[in-house]
Amino acid sequence: MDTIIILLELTIPSIVVFLCSYFLIKKFIAEERQHQTNSSNELMKFFLENEKTKNNELRKIENAKITMPLRIQAYERLVLLLERISPESLLLRVQTPTMTAGLMHQELLITIRAEFEHNLSQQIYVSQAAWDSVKMAKDSLIRLVNEESQKVAAGAPAAALSEAILKAMVMQPTNPIVNALSVLKKDAENFM
Repeated sequence: MDTIIILLELTIPSIVVFLCSYFLIKKFIAEERQHQTNSSNELMKFFLENEKTKNNELRKIENAKITMPLRIQAYERLVLLLERISPESLLLRVQTPTMTAGLMHQELLITIRAEFEHNLSQQIYVSQAAWDSVKMAKDSLIRLVNEESQKVAAGAPAAALSEAILKAMVMQPTNPIVNALSVLKKDAENFM
């Protein structure tokens, strides 16, 4: 029996050491696998984020290829709008020899508003400052036409109203149309 006890005394600690070592090694291997999995996941996550960023950049470049011509066209159209509603151009287009000042006043307002409304969608493609300058130019011109039409009798010849508008435009310290054109040109230069 002594032999069995001695044998047990030698075997039990060996078994305990073996089991402890086994579980510690098993735990270490599991942690290493988890660490490798986490590293792989982080690497995969980094790779996917990098690919997503690349795709976003490529999409932006493709969008720019599409929107850049639209933006340039919008600036061109707004410049054309300002040129068309400038008093020098507008008065020549609207005025007829038999027209009265009252009728011309109405036609000027209708033409200015129609030109502006025709280009409303361009605001999507230009900066807020550019669009605001165009609106301000239109509003200033309408205000000038209304003020000058009050000074000229409605039955007077249209030429009298034309002359009053041109004189008032020259007397203004700043020309809102020229200012708006300047803003549009400067704005367009920033993205070209």
